[in-house]
Amino acid sequence: MDAGLAEVRALEAEIAALRRACEEPPAPAEDAAGGQKSFQEVYQSDSGGWESLEDLRSHLGHLESELLFLSALTGINIRNYSKKTEDLTSTEMTEKSIKKVLQRHRLSGNCHTITFQLEFQILEIQNKESLSSVITDLNIIMEPTEYSELSEFVSR
Repeated sequence: MDAGLAEVRALEAEIAALRRACEEPPAPAEDAAGGQKSFQEVYQSDSGGWESLEDLRSHLGHLESELLFLSALTGINIRNYSKKTEDLTSTEMTEKSIKKVLQRHRLSGNCHTITFQLEFQILEIQNKESLSSVITDLNIIMEPTEYSELSEFVSR
């Protein structure tokens, strides 16, 4: 069930990114390296790039259908998702080619009769050789239900 939730979250994030890409074309003054780096961060899936806006919309439709399938399969429905990214790289780190990024994710949804909110942070540290990602904070909030044992387990 955890793998299904993780895949649903990943698909939801990719759908949101694709929607933003459809609505906001990149500025012409944007340098090619910055655009490529952003592309790699957002689209690390099997996408090899899109030839046109139609290809992008087609891929978005495919992702939405995958999300619907996973929601039906797992019973997990994501109603709301947001992501905030903060660059924590200092000048000293920049000189050493180290990049630190903190991503704050928040989503809410339900699984059958259980309503939940999930908040977590991912700290990414990238240097010349490697990229490491660590979940630094995890918070699961559930509305009170008749499943008190589950609520107690999740709150630990």
